[in-house]
Amino acid sequence: MPNFKVFQDVPDQARIKIFAGNDVAVNADTAGNLGITSTGLAVTAPANGLTVTAPASGLSITPPTGGLAITPPTGGLAITPPTNGLSITSTGLAVTAPANGLTVTAPASGLSITPPTGGLAITPPTGGLAITPPTNGLSITSTGLAVTAPANGLTVTAPASGLSITPPTGGLAITPPTNGLSITSTGLAVTAPANGLTVTAPASGLSITPPASGLLVTGSLVSTVATTDVSATRGNIVDTGGTPDTTYNVLGVRTWTFGVVNNSTAANAQAHVKLQTSPDAVSWQDDPTGTVTINQNSLATFVSSIFLKYARLYYSAVSAASAVTLNIFYQGQL
Repeated sequence: MPNFKVFQDVPDQARIKIFAGNDVAVNADTAGNLGITSTGLAVTAPANGLTVTAPASGLSITPPTGGLAITPPTGGLAITPPTNGLSITSTGLAVTAPANGLTVTAPASGLSITPPTGGLAITPPTGGLAITPPTNGLSITSTGLAVTAPANGLTVTAPASGLSITPPTGGLAITPPTNGLSITSTGLAVTAPANGLTVTAPASGLSITPPASGLLVTGSLVSTVATTDVSATRGNIVDTGGTPDTTYNVLGVRTWTFGVVNNSTAANAQAHVKLQTSPDAVSWQDDPTGTVTINQNSLATFVSSIFLKYARLYYSAVSAASAVTLNIFYQGQL
C-alpha cells in the first residue's frame, strides 16, 4: 500500500518539477511567474487567434539590437488598442507595408498623429501613396504642414462634390516651382474672402489661358493701369514764326492729352499753339482743331481726332515784343 503520510505532513514534497532539455529546470521568478528568455522565439497562434493582455501599467517590448520584426499572418494583423488609445514610442520606427498595401482604420473619433520635433516624413512607394478619406471627409490640422511633391508631380483627385481648402487665419501661401504652377480643371471656382483676393504676378507677367467655352469673371474687377505724365517749361518765346516741341510716340497710349498754360509775366503776352500729328515723325500735318490763342494765365487742351503714331505741339509768340512762357503737359493712360 502507498504511504501518503509523507505528503500529508509535508505537502511541498507532492509538487512536480518540470525540466526542459538537458535536465535544466524551466526558469521562474521568486513569485512563481514563468520567464521566457530566447535569442529566437517563435510563437504560433492557434486558429482562433492569440490574445496578449497587458497589465494596467502597460506592456513593454524591448527589441534586440537588430530590431523587432513582426510577420503578420495571411489574413493580416489586427491590433485593438485600449480605450485610452495606443502609444508607440520609438526613436526610429519603420513600417514596411506588404505588397497589397497597408490599411489604417481610424476610430470614429478620428486618428491623431503627433510628429517628433524634427517633423514627420512619409516616403511614398514607387507607385505613389493613396489616401482614401472617410465618408465625411479628411481633416488635416497642422501649425506648419509642408508637402513636397515628387519629380513627376503631385496629383490631387477631388471627389464629385468638389475639393474644399480652408486656409488658416493668416492666409494660405502657395509657392510654385521654378517652371510654374499648372492648375487643370474642367470647372474651377475660386471664392474670394470678404477682404478680397490678391494675385501677384511675377515680373514676366501673368498668363491665363481660358477654356474653349471662354472665361467668366463675376463681380467687380479692379485693375491698376499704367500712366504717363511729362511736363516741361518753355520760356522767353519771342519767335513769331513758330517752333515745334518734343515729339511723342502715342501709338501704345490708349488716351492722351496735351495741356498748355500761358505762365507769362506780361499781361499782353499771348501765344499761338496748335497740335500736329505724323505717321513717321517726318511728315507733319496740323490737327483739324487749328491754332489756339492762349492769353496770360490761361489754359488750353489739345486732343487729336486723328489716330497716327506721333504727336507734338507747335507754338509761337503773337508779338516778338512780348516774351511768352509756356508750361506744357503731356499726360496719358496706357
